Amino acid sequence: MPKLPPKRLESRRQAILEAAERAFARDGFHGTSMQNICREAGISPGTLYLYFPSKVALIAGLCERDRNEIKAALIEVENAPNILEALEDMLVHYACVEPHERRALMFEIGAEALRNPDIAKLMTETDDAFTAMIRATVVGAVDAGRIKPHGDIDTIFDLLSALGDGILWRATLRPDLDHRNSIRRIFALVRQQLLTSTTDTPLACPA
Repeated sequence: MPKLPPKRLESRRQAILEAAERAFARDGFHGTSMQNICREAGISPGTLYLYFPSKVALIAGLCERDRNEIKAALIEVENAPNILEALEDMLVHYACVEPHERRALMFEIGAEALRNPDIAKLMTETDDAFTAMIRATVVGAVDAGRIKPHGDIDTIFDLLSALGDGILWRATLRPDLDHRNSIRRIFALVRQQLLTSTTDTPLACPA
């Protein structure tokens, strides 16, 4: 078999992950076989096993992809003129713009983690990575004077994390609701009660 260029290999790897994502979201982790994924991706079993030897390896690949996407999104947040508005837009994207099947898969994997220790380990590592990256962005903005917290920043961050998880869960269960408007109203309250962006109002000039 001729060796493919690295870009082609990565492109095929991502295509397989997308096919697995569709199959898992549609049929569940246990309801999806490796053969199902082959059919979804339009590839042979040999090709699939060359990239991913098991369903757990596919979940690991999806988790790695999501970590990289969150990391890239947070770099954009950190470079935005108003970091709170950028965080709000990021949550709107994941709750309202991203395909529903991706959110559904997140909770499908979470359910499987309750039964499968290998999946549980992957979920814990991924959740820890997400939390650490988002916390570093928020705390870094506070330390840089871009955000002013109204209270203990650790407690505020825990509250925001719970809000984010709840919004994504509700958006997955009830895609018929206007989650975009809900997020806007929630963040308006966040800016009033928890965090204030220093770019919302002019900074005082030094004497």
